[in-house]
Amino acid sequence: MSDDELSRPPWMPSKIPDGSSPPAWDQEDADGLVGQLMLAGITYVAADGKTVTSQVQCWGRITSANREGIVVLCEGKTWAGQTMTLPPHLPAFQAAKPGEYRLRSTGETVVDPDLTTSWTIKQSPKS
Repeated sequence: MSDDELSRPPWMPSKIPDGSSPPAWDQEDADGLVGQLMLAGITYVAADGKTVTSQVQCWGRITSANREGIVVLCEGKTWAGQTMTLPPHLPAFQAAKPGEYRLRSTGETVVDPDLTTSWTIKQSPKS
């Protein structure tokens, strides 16, 4: 077993669906996320992987980032005060372009977030 495999959380796959390996964890890069204002979009799809069942948008400050996950303290009228933990996959966090971002799901406008991220969550097939 490689050092990377030993350091990867047990739920993180050793291979990504496209056949590539997950990126190595970099705690210094992760520490750079802490304090950043992040805007997240989450799309839930049915087990077929195609049918969108719902979409959620939220935003807030990243309070911690480690191999266990990226923790966000949500802000705004809908999610304020709730904590969200996203997978520790650093490439999923992108620098946001300056400007106003209107959240379709809440009607809020977020001005000049530092980062954006989007995730798709696929429902498990029914037994």
